[in-house]
Amino acid sequence: MKTLAPTTSLWLSEEIPLRPALDKNATVDVCVVGAGIASLTAACLLATEGRSVLVVDDGPIAGGETSRTTAHLVNALDNRYFQWEKLHGHRGAKLAAESHTAAIDRIEEIVAKEKIVPPGEPPMSSTRNWRRRIALG
Repeated sequence: MKTLAPTTSLWLSEEIPLRPALDKNATVDVCVVGAGIASLTAACLLATEGRSVLVVDDGPIAGGETSRTTAHLVNALDNRYFQWEKLHGHRGAKLAAESHTAAIDRIEEIVAKEKIVPPGEPPMSSTRNWRRRIALG
């Protein structure tokens, strides 16, 4: 049986410096625990709505589950839609598809607005650039 050589995720191919530890109390409207793509998106949306936000994580930005992904955003689910339909009906499967698509659209809007992808770079590099930009302050 042929085995595949181990690979390194795009996210793990470069070292992102750690941000300084929180060394004093902070008063904010919202504290987001975790610095993966979902948490950073939530923090960005909250800040856009005028909330003061603090993001805390015990490791580097996008260093957890996000760092172990293939670095692309899709609305395909690990459990196929027909399985969702079995469990949650047609409406539930449709809502799952719509919510994933809406999340991807929102992240793309943020990337475009904040100019996270430099001109000429492929969109798939956007989360990597976002991670680098936040990590470097």
